[in-house]
Amino acid sequence: MNKKCYLISILLLIGALYPRSMEFNSCKTYVKVEKNLEKGEEFGLLAMDKEPENSYIPYYIGRFIYRPQKRIEEAGRMFLKSLELEDSRLEKPFRIGSGKNQIFIKTVHDAISLYGTDWFNYGVEAEQKGENIKAIEYLEMASVFDPGLKGQCYSTIALIYYNLENIDMSFKYIDEAINTTSEPNEVIEFKLMKIMFLRNQKNIAGAFDIYNTLNQDQLTLSQKYNLFLLYMDNDDCYNALLFGEKLFLNLEQDISTPMNLLSEFAFNLAACFNHNADVKYNEIIEYMGDVENHSKEFTNQYIKQCDEIKELYSSAKDYYRLSLDYDENSNPMTKELKRKMRKNIRKIDDTIIPTLLEI
Repeated sequence: MNKKCYLISILLLIGALYPRSMEFNSCKTYVKVEKNLEKGEEFGLLAMDKEPENSYIPYYIGRFIYRPQKRIEEAGRMFLKSLELEDSRLEKPFRIGSGKNQIFIKTVHDAISLYGTDWFNYGVEAEQKGENIKAIEYLEMASVFDPGLKGQCYSTIALIYYNLENIDMSFKYIDEAINTTSEPNEVIEFKLMKIMFLRNQKNIAGAFDIYNTLNQDQLTLSQKYNLFLLYMDNDDCYNALLFGEKLFLNLEQDISTPMNLLSEFAFNLAACFNHNADVKYNEIIEYMGDVENHSKEFTNQYIKQCDEIKELYSSAKDYYRLSLDYDENSNPMTKELKRKMRKNIRKIDDTIIPTLLEI
């Protein structure tokens, strides 16, 4: 018996065990024996009309006709159609994994769930190519194929919408992602993404509200960096430094911390010290120009404040240097800012303090 006749015999045997319409049997013959996917599609669609409640037929068309032709959208729609119908047994069950971890796949719905990761990847690839609408469609499909991927799918869709400046839809999907998952690590990931959205929208109070719902003990050091950024966004350099300096030391000791993160963190710490110094420096300049309110008491206070300002500028200089040490190609302004801190310290010694002593 030649190979072609053998295949036909197998198909007839399967047909006897799983009664199918003539159209569907013809579809399978064209696909498996004749290798004619065009005719297979024709008879497969006729079979769907003949057996509209049979979930195996759209699954078969999606898997054996559309996927080999890389007709991803059409294959996905066929899988969705199968999932809308009552589950049915596969003609040829199969297993995945091995040993104790092996799982037998016996039904159409279980088989389709295995394609969730593929469609998620198709979505990511489409987004990287700038095909955002297609990406969203693939990710929506993936979330239906494998409900366990809903959180990742929805968060990715949220990011796509955010990059498209569709703020309402981005918040809708990130909230869906947060509410869908029960995995602690995913909850943290998605809430941090929402915090990023809120920060960029200047809704700092809302971002703090989300951050305060997180269990601090479950956050990585890198994730805690987000709280430092929130303090900075809130123009609260006092708490940013109070929290940030200790966190920076811990991140330095963690060998897994990326160098570019340390560079960025050091730059931001320097900016906070710089800001605090500038505030106090400007107070002195304002006092020096306010001749009517000069007094020996105030003058002595501001002379003492000069030492504080120099320490702040010195700390800023040191952190700008650290930023360069960790990444020479980081912020192009860093070298100039480091030089400026030295100049500011000299200016206080050479000009500000002598002027105050003369008041």
